Amino acid sequence: MPEPLLEVTNLKKYFQLGRRKTLKAVNGVSFQIMKGETFGLVGESGCGKTTTGRLIARLYDPTGGTIRYKNRDIHALSKSEATDYAFHVQMVFQDPYASLDPRMTVESLIAEGMHIHHMYGREETRDKVRELLSRVGLSQEHAQRFAHEFSGGQRQRVGIARALAVDPEMIVFDEPVSALDVSIQAQIINLLKNLQKDFNLTYLFIAHDLSLVKYISDRIGVMYMGMLVEVAGANELYRAPLHPYTQALLSAIPIPDPKEESERRRILLQGDVPHPINAPDQCLFRSRCAYATERCERGAPPLVETAPGHWVACVMNEELNVDAYAI
Repeated sequence: MPEPLLEVTNLKKYFQLGRRKTLKAVNGVSFQIMKGETFGLVGESGCGKTTTGRLIARLYDPTGGTIRYKNRDIHALSKSEATDYAFHVQMVFQDPYASLDPRMTVESLIAEGMHIHHMYGREETRDKVRELLSRVGLSQEHAQRFAHEFSGGQRQRVGIARALAVDPEMIVFDEPVSALDVSIQAQIINLLKNLQKDFNLTYLFIAHDLSLVKYISDRIGVMYMGMLVEVAGANELYRAPLHPYTQALLSAIPIPDPKEESERRRILLQGDVPHPINAPDQCLFRSRCAYATERCERGAPPLVETAPGHWVACVMNEELNVDAYAI
């Protein structure tokens, strides 16, 4: 079996909010991403998806755990090695307008990484920028414009071109289409799939739109309050979700057929979301789970492989009626 391109093991990121308050944004997350695949990360707002992506991009330092890229701990690299890592792993942010310097032209934005890493001469850089603009669906005349002159979809294309400028091996996408119209979302997703094939890229795709994640992802991890509760292949996860939280999420996806939509069973979660500050070392979903028992209070359940490639963190997984909730 080939080694993973990226391996996350027991990753933690805690934020101190005063002397006695701790927010466990990421609390013991583990997963692998193989070269050339797209790993989707989904969950409610505030579950830790973006923090996980920023940790992988080395924008945050972890509180605990490790992130290994090509079997090397990315937070134990020398300065030159860290620069090389930034060269190979890029990030595209959720808000393209906020992530693009309004004082710089598109050409300067895309060429900045090439200048930092001394990749090309002036003319070669200009040619590369024009090539990248064409690859993401923009024209050469856009090179001298500023970010405020573009629509949201066009700005996101600029962000993608900027990430591609240094020839990365992996790109972290933090909800790259959540602020765009549905028709534009489809264009951007198809663009990402084509670019992945052409450049042999590896993606971490963070989003909350489950139907979108299924379309682009090979495998999917479901996060809840800083923890992974289920990991499986995209088709397997949607066919037979095992965790009650995953089942509830998938039941909320609208179905285009009005008759089928009206007849299917929706899972409405009851109870309150536990407070994320100083959260107890228990199953944090127990207050909303119809299957919760006393066992759920004895600690957070680990991810267990219940079928080849299908992992779930639930002490009741052997008792869940999967067929009743299959989507």
